[in-house]
Amino acid sequence: MGERPREGKPERLAALTRLRVLLIGWVLVYHLELPLRALAGIPVAERVALKGYLGVDGFFVLSGFALYLGYRHRPPLGLRGWADFVRRRAARIFPLHLAALALLVAGAATAGLRVNEPQRFGGWELLMQALLLNAWETTDFHAWNYPSWALSAIWAGYLAFPLVLTAMLGRGEAACWALAAACLGGLAWLGAGADGADLNRTLHLGLVRFGLEFLLGIALARLVVARAVAAPLATGAALLLAPIGLWLTLDVLVVAGLAALVARLGMAPPAPRPPRDLLWRLGEASFGVYLCWIFVEAALVLVLRLADPGQAGRLALMGIGLAATMLLGWLAWRLVEQPAARLLEPIAAGRERPVA
Repeated sequence: MGERPREGKPERLAALTRLRVLLIGWVLVYHLELPLRALAGIPVAERVALKGYLGVDGFFVLSGFALYLGYRHRPPLGLRGWADFVRRRAARIFPLHLAALALLVAGAATAGLRVNEPQRFGGWELLMQALLLNAWETTDFHAWNYPSWALSAIWAGYLAFPLVLTAMLGRGEAACWALAAACLGGLAWLGAGADGADLNRTLHLGLVRFGLEFLLGIALARLVVARAVAAPLATGAALLLAPIGLWLTLDVLVVAGLAALVARLGMAPPAPRPPRDLLWRLGEASFGVYLCWIFVEAALVLVLRLADPGQAGRLALMGIGLAATMLLGWLAWRLVEQPAARLLEPIAAGRERPVA
C-alpha cells in the first residue's frame, strides 16, 4: 500500500549524519592518494584508497534516502511547493559554494594565473560552475573548484525531487523493490563501459550515475519506512557486498553495500535532539569539507614541487592533508554555512531543516 503523507517534524538520524564523515573521509583519502601515492607499498590499502571516489556514490544514495525521510510527511506539492522547496535548498548550498568559488578566483588572480586558461580557469567553466550546471554535460574540463561537479548533480536532484517524491508516495513495496533493482542494473551497465572508468563518471554521465543512486536511496527509504527491509538482511548485505565489490573491483557491488548500510542506519529511531559529539559535527560540516579540499590540494602540490618528502613524508602529508581539510570544512560550516542559513532564513520557506 502507498504511504499516506501526514504532518510531522522531519526525522533527524544521527547515525546517517555520522556516516557522512566516513564517506567524505574515503573521498579525501582517494584525492590525497592520487598526488601523494603514499600507500604505494601497501597494495590492499592502496586498492581501497583508489576506490574512494565511491564515497561520493554513498552520498548520492544518502541524499535521496534522507530527503525522502525529511519530506515524506510534508511533500512539496504543486508549483508553489516546488518553488518553496527549491528556495530552501538553494539557500542552503549556494552561499558556501559561491564563497569557496570566489576565494578560489581571488587566489588564482593573486597567484598570477590567467582566468582564460581553457583547461583550468576558463570563463565558461566559471559561469557553469557558479550556476551549478557543470555536471550537466556543459563542459569537458575539471575546472576551478572541480569537486563541485557532485554538488551540481545533487542540485539537479533537488530540482526533480518534489515530482519524484509525489510519484513514490503512491507506490507499493513491489514497485520500490523493482525500482531499486533497476537502479542497480543501470549502475552495472554504466560501470561496464569500455573506457574502464567503472562508476567514476563525473562531467560525462555523472548525472546518470547520480540519478540512479538518488532514486535508489529514495526507493530504499520508502521500503525502510514500510518495514519491508529486514535489519539482518541489510546488515549482512552491508558487511558482505562492499568488501566483495572492492576485492573484485566491481563498483556496483560496493554501491549496493553502501546502500544497504544507509538502509540499516536509517532504521534507527530519530534523536530527540541533535547530538553534539565531534563525529556528528564533522558530519554536519561534510559539505564544507568537500568544497574546501581544493585549497589543501593546492598547498600539497606546492610542497611536492619543492622536494620529494619520501614515503614516510608522503604518509605524514596524507594525515596532515586529511586533518587540514576536515578543519577547513568545519570552519566553513561555522563561519559561512551556518551564518548564511540564519541570514537567509526569512527568505526560505519553512523553518524546519530536514536531514539531507
